[in-house]
Amino acid sequence: MKNNKKSSKSLWIVFAVICVIAIGVGSFFAVKHFEAKKQEKATKTTTETTEAKVQSKYKEVSITGAKETVQLGQPSKGETIVDMEVKDYGHMKFKFFLDDAPKAVKNFVTLASNGYYNGLKFHRVISDFMIQSGDPTGTGTGGESIWGTTFENEISKTLLPLRGALCMANSGGDSSNGSQFFIVQNAIVTDDIISQSGMSFTKEQIQTMKDQGGYPSLYGGYTIFGQMYDGYDVLDEIASVKTISDDQSEDRSQKDVIIKKITVSNFK
Repeated sequence: MKNNKKSSKSLWIVFAVICVIAIGVGSFFAVKHFEAKKQEKATKTTTETTEAKVQSKYKEVSITGAKETVQLGQPSKGETIVDMEVKDYGHMKFKFFLDDAPKAVKNFVTLASNGYYNGLKFHRVISDFMIQSGDPTGTGTGGESIWGTTFENEISKTLLPLRGALCMANSGGDSSNGSQFFIVQNAIVTDDIISQSGMSFTKEQIQTMKDQGGYPSLYGGYTIFGQMYDGYDVLDEIASVKTISDDQSEDRSQKDVIIKKITVSNFK
């Protein structure tokens, strides 16, 4: 009987030890699971906050993208477009590439719909290259995105810096986009211009640039988020204005070229 009692006691001790170990292991994994869920929630919250962190002073608008990316040609019915009216010059109209550059499109359309660009000038004008605007200071050093911070480039391998391409202007870094933009204006693309760019293009892309015009060396360095579909005569007229030629502002027009208003709508 004594041996049976000792055996029973030993079994209870072993059982108790096993229970303690099991509880400990269970607690360990429960803590790990909790921490993982907490981290997942934090990451999700950070992502959602980043996506939704448009400054409260800007009212967001609904943007409708094209069903497929086609750089040239008219927008599709219902697609979001903008009409950029330039004082004393006329209208330039653009469609967007929402699938290829969602942040740049959202940024530009939101700023435009909130009147951010109204009254700003094209502070940089270079004939046979491009015209640039989007800086409230008019110096080429100002402006901000709808998030209040700069954001990264969105580079597409299929979109080209064609004549009429609407691109984000940056300060040379991959994540230095704000509110400034430029419109490619160069009309003539030769084999020499293509070879001097140092870029590699397909035969189809080369032919497209020769037919449409553009600036090959811009490829891969800037976000292309829109394309002009009407108003090339206005673009050329602005690019041909006389500029101030001095050491400080060789690209500044003698007479300010002002964006009167940008209207956001859906193509009908």
